[in-house]
Amino acid sequence: MAETRILIPIMAEAKPFEALETNGVEKALAQCLEAGYTPLFMPQVADGRILASPNDYIVQNWFTTQSVRVTGKSKGGNAVVVYAHVPNYFSDPANIKASREAGLVNGAGKMPLQDFHNLLELEDGQNVYVVDHNVLRSSESGVVKVSKAMKHPQTIPFLGGQDRAGKYLAKHKEFYGDTIGIWHCDDLGDAPQGRPLFAGDGCNFGFVGYVILDFSGCVLGVVAAEPHKALVREAQPENGAQTLDAKVLADLSAGKAFMYEGRLYAPVSAQNLKL
Repeated sequence: MAETRILIPIMAEAKPFEALETNGVEKALAQCLEAGYTPLFMPQVADGRILASPNDYIVQNWFTTQSVRVTGKSKGGNAVVVYAHVPNYFSDPANIKASREAGLVNGAGKMPLQDFHNLLELEDGQNVYVVDHNVLRSSESGVVKVSKAMKHPQTIPFLGGQDRAGKYLAKHKEFYGDTIGIWHCDDLGDAPQGRPLFAGDGCNFGFVGYVILDFSGCVLGVVAAEPHKALVREAQPENGAQTLDAKVLADLSAGKAFMYEGRLYAPVSAQNLKL
């Protein structure tokens, strides 16, 4: 019988890991992993913000994520930028350190060519997006109107989907007003160069695609909990409000993160967790 790969959503509470110091990106990531947590990708952070209130921690703070933006050339020689929300070379703090010690270029670290090509092969328009380098380079980098943000070539790949991007922009406008920062830089060189994706705080720092690898870091991580009983029974609303059980059934089962009583719950794959 052929092996079947089954991913099961697990209820998990997010915890921040901060290293507000030099080389903080790799240090915060290492702290997260050593504690047995799995770092969130940008779409999960975005989902948490979409469902948050203005004063929630996830809205009022910035985060580095496990998602990456990598610029390089395809096997055919085309210059492209990959936005990946899957485990990658920079998911390992040791690789960030090695890349940093080898020499950063404007804050970006070199990724081995094979790892870059592996990401290109995963392009699916959901977890991995590929954007033409010239299209991104010619686009605006700075503060733009929220009403124009959806047409920017970085927005949908950065957030992991058009539907999520629309909801995120609406929430951003509600919280911060009608402008948002969409930042990127030209990392094209002799070798692929990458950076983690950064979720900024405030109206001017929305989609930051130029994280410096030797800068401060703050990572949100999740650890597995026992599968929630709501996954196998129907949840009933209490006093007209949706219960946690109901949220698990409605959102986690659909692969969406959600906020509940000030805490972020996110779906994660069991195979990526230390139990």
